[in-house]
Amino acid sequence: MAKVLVTGGTGTLGMALSKLLLDSGIEVHHLSRRVTGDEAYPTFIWDINSGTMDTQAFEGVDRIIHLAGAPIAAEKWSDERKQEILDSRIKSAQLLFSKCKDLKISLKQFISASAIGWYPLILSEDIHDENSKLGKGFLAEVCEKWEDSADHFNGLADNVVKIRIGLILTKEAGALTKISKPIRFYLGAGLGSGKQYMSWIHLSDVARMFKHVIMNNLNGVYNAAGPEPTTNQEFMQTLADVMDKPIILPNIPEFVIRILFGQTAEMVLRGVPLSSKKICDTGFEFSYPTLNSSLFDIYWSKHD
Repeated sequence: MAKVLVTGGTGTLGMALSKLLLDSGIEVHHLSRRVTGDEAYPTFIWDINSGTMDTQAFEGVDRIIHLAGAPIAAEKWSDERKQEILDSRIKSAQLLFSKCKDLKISLKQFISASAIGWYPLILSEDIHDENSKLGKGFLAEVCEKWEDSADHFNGLADNVVKIRIGLILTKEAGALTKISKPIRFYLGAGLGSGKQYMSWIHLSDVARMFKHVIMNNLNGVYNAAGPEPTTNQEFMQTLADVMDKPIILPNIPEFVIRILFGQTAEMVLRGVPLSSKKICDTGFEFSYPTLNSSLFDIYWSKHD
């Protein structure tokens, strides 16, 4: 039976993925900054600042899934926040690599989260795939260093996978709760021109994608974005329709968004359509291939 070590396991994606793997007969360990003894999975402590960890976490592990990282859009980007965003991803990967190397641990896979911030933040209708060039700016810098830190495992793991994740759609947490709130109070509106593309994916599908990567022992870079390219204007209108709310306000001007969000404004004002063909060519099938089906499941389906 496979055994997987997950960093960032207590996050929204980490918990959904851990449950999916466990239900599939895969044993799951978590690394965490705090251990209380009440965790749902065997959990071992680590500290990236001091460079320490409980190496019992590696016992029997043949794959590592690296999800740890400070939320990119949770706060404005001060110099200190930027460094925290980088360190939480890069230093954590370096610590994992160092311990695996010291302990002579051989892995079948090292699977790292990445983000669609890799791609250029521009207004374009050209579809970008995993071979597209790196964009510019802080997000691109984060993704480049994030993926480079994963590539160090090429000497320790048979396969290294980097999954560039888009906007994860789930009702419980994350960006969708913030996006939907104005619509709920009849204050919904497109952002800027509304022509920028938003790359979204249902939480269930991104968790299933990680499992698919494991079960098929894949290698390389994959986009975790739904197969239906969607502009911001289309996204907001579809969300309002699913929530049965009208959009009656004009689009929010760019200058207002830049005042409110600072440097992070580029994340919502610019974006390109992404291709999911590469992962689909490996046999992966989306449970929620359209934005409408994803949002309908989130807002109207009954879940256990």
